[in-house]
Amino acid sequence: MRVPHLPLFPLLIAALLLTSCSDDDAPTAPVAESLAVTLTAVEANEHNPLSLVVTGQATAADSVRVVFGIPGADTDATPWQPAVVGGNRLVALGLLADTDYAVSLEAKRGAATASSAADTARSGALPAALAERLRFQVEGAPPPGYIVTGLRIPGASEYMVVFDTTGRLVWYRRFDILGAVIGMLPNGNFTAYLGRSQGFQPTYGYFAEVAPDGAVVDRHEAVAPLYTDGHELMLTPRDDGFAAHLFSYSLRETDMSAYGGPTDALIGGHQILRFAPDGAVEFSWNAWDHFDLEDWIEAPDSRRQSDNADFDHPNAMDLDLDGHYVVSFRDLAEITKIDARTGALIWRLGGANNQFTFLDDPLGGFNGQHSVRVLENGHLLLYDNGLRHDPPQSRALEYALDLNAMTATLVWEYRHDPPLYTPYTGGVTRRADGNTVVQFAGVSTVTEVDPSGNVVWEGRLYLDDQSISLYRMEPLASLYEYVQP
Repeated sequence: MRVPHLPLFPLLIAALLLTSCSDDDAPTAPVAESLAVTLTAVEANEHNPLSLVVTGQATAADSVRVVFGIPGADTDATPWQPAVVGGNRLVALGLLADTDYAVSLEAKRGAATASSAADTARSGALPAALAERLRFQVEGAPPPGYIVTGLRIPGASEYMVVFDTTGRLVWYRRFDILGAVIGMLPNGNFTAYLGRSQGFQPTYGYFAEVAPDGAVVDRHEAVAPLYTDGHELMLTPRDDGFAAHLFSYSLRETDMSAYGGPTDALIGGHQILRFAPDGAVEFSWNAWDHFDLEDWIEAPDSRRQSDNADFDHPNAMDLDLDGHYVVSFRDLAEITKIDARTGALIWRLGGANNQFTFLDDPLGGFNGQHSVRVLENGHLLLYDNGLRHDPPQSRALEYALDLNAMTATLVWEYRHDPPLYTPYTGGVTRRADGNTVVQFAGVSTVTEVDPSGNVVWEGRLYLDDQSISLYRMEPLASLYEYVQP
């Protein structure tokens, strides 16, 4: 079909008129703001003198960070954080005590960066108890990183402390009462149990989430009359936040005369509680419904004969690859897999109700264990306190479970040379590079070994030149955010 020919001149006039009207009515294109950043203030941190609080304002920036260093020396920097309308508050961590630092704020948008003018501020001094009485001695060639733990200093106070792998104290937070330090959560906060309970006393406590700047930003606890146990807090991510998993316990007046104890002993049995991100309890499992006092086989006998104890004593939990719970019950000498929906027992490894045959384990299994973890290959990694080994000795173990043959094959272990023995506490962590950090926490010693069991480095924490009993000595890769060690 032929298109009719239109006169050219009228079309040109119309086009000129339309262009003129469009230019007159169109809004003027905004001029892009220039990338800029201003440092507002550098102040002391009330929670941790080994840090500085930095505030500032960035214009047209995607993200900001603090650049800091001793004048004339190399600089360090915080991780980048999203720029916030109205200004950012950032914290420089890991500073030397009582030292002058040059501090500036840096902003970026894409590949472009801008820096503020520098300011100078001084870090605070360490309390005498930490500066003079505490020492972390390191041997070997450790990779960069940190160890976090908690301790009570007689006559002083109670502290969560972080040492780097050179042995320097780089972070601390004082508490009026500190039960145990768990480590760093997946959301980047530290967690500590604030209370005096060991898992059976009629006393309340709670888990505090502590931000890297030292501020307490959240708490997790069971609802009375249940008591909160301080051995484990686990967070798991969801689309709407983090679910929290912890142990609680209830106390029952129990006749323990058959075991040489009183007729009215106050005995604790534990629950597993799972809280939705909004704080609602969405799962509750009760050891009283699944275990008997006859399952309580672990020493010492004096605990069964006391007027207040617990018969199960869970000390660690993890999620298996299928999402069900794997829990270490110390006083049952048992690791138990529990259905995370129904609460049914799926399998029982070790203890009086063991369902597995141990293979290739010269000591025939574990006892008094702590710190069970499920590895990416499905194996179990745990700290075997070993109080019933002859002679008693503690070690780290890795088992491969065959659920068809019901066997637990020892595929890796580490024993310290010379042997170390801790009847209580301890932990073990598998690093991303395949090395294993073994926490002989009962004698304040942490040892990293390669897959062949060769020692990479070892650290020992001394208080007044003596080893002390700690709960865990967890490795960290960053002070600012959670990174798999």
